[in-house]
Amino acid sequence: MQEIIFIDGGSLPTPKGFTREWVKAAAESRTEDQKLFSLVSDAFQRKIDAGVHVPTYPQFRDMIGQFLDIIRDEKNCYEPYVLKEENAKILELEIIDEVAKQYRERTGKTLEVRVCVAGPTDLYLQAFGATAFSDAYHIMALNIENFIKQAFKAAKNFKIKVIALDEPSLGMNDKIQFSDLGIVSALTLASTYARKQGADVEIHLHSPLKYKLICETPINVMGFEYAATPSYIDLMDKKILEDSNTYIRLGVSRTDISSLIGMVNETYGVNAWKEKEYMQKIVTELETPDIIQKRLEKACSILGDRIKYASPDCGLAFWPDQELAFRLLENTAKGINAFNAEMKDL
Repeated sequence: MQEIIFIDGGSLPTPKGFTREWVKAAAESRTEDQKLFSLVSDAFQRKIDAGVHVPTYPQFRDMIGQFLDIIRDEKNCYEPYVLKEENAKILELEIIDEVAKQYRERTGKTLEVRVCVAGPTDLYLQAFGATAFSDAYHIMALNIENFIKQAFKAAKNFKIKVIALDEPSLGMNDKIQFSDLGIVSALTLASTYARKQGADVEIHLHSPLKYKLICETPINVMGFEYAATPSYIDLMDKKILEDSNTYIRLGVSRTDISSLIGMVNETYGVNAWKEKEYMQKIVTELETPDIIQKRLEKACSILGDRIKYASPDCGLAFWPDQELAFRLLENTAKGINAFNAEMKDL
């Protein structure tokens, strides 16, 4: 069995002294570039240091907003919502390119990176609501393709290993009015260019209910939240995955922070939001490397070599602080590495 590759979801809490609102304003105004570049590059380096094999650029902005704000700005478009490719840039990729350059100079290796973009469905729902306008849906898919094209141009000192489409609404939102054929068409358009460049294309789903539909597209990796909801794996048919040559990105560490803190509160009879020292119990007792390794072992006993990537369930934007978030990444790395070592010895 091939080694499981550790990737992360992207988002993180902001460090003390910064807010997500500040990051949004700084990215738009470009008047605080030195602080912004330091914030992003430091977090990216910490992901590498935590042991993430293929790190995602740090996301301190709203996943949909950071793309939709560009699309809605008329000066970036040929006509409303029709984005010019040269304006479809992800600022964070320019910042991490310098970190990747230093990494190559230090190690002699080219860093592999995961790039996450909003999926066309979630982007459409945010922009237009539930009413189905097929032409607008098509345009959103084209816009995402443009962001992906520009991402590859920005990758001067790193290699894009994974392009991830963030589509948590698929399988979760009953307001989606598009037909299955329409969804397949949009996802195919958004993912084809990246596949031609040799990258894996992942779709980040919260629930795998629509996984058979995804198997009809060029998307070759499906990610879902297994750690918090192990029963999701029962929805998957390994043969369908094999026949479509589709792999899984498995969530192996929990990120549902409110539930985790609730478990600590119940166990110790405290309010960990106030008695913050108890929050450490999340990474010392609940989400430990051993528990994470065992989750991966159980999932692999069902899906085997269909599991290619593992990660925390979702992003860590709403965790209490960066230190706790990075501890979870470290524990996840240790659990995955221990699993890989165990498989190698068999």
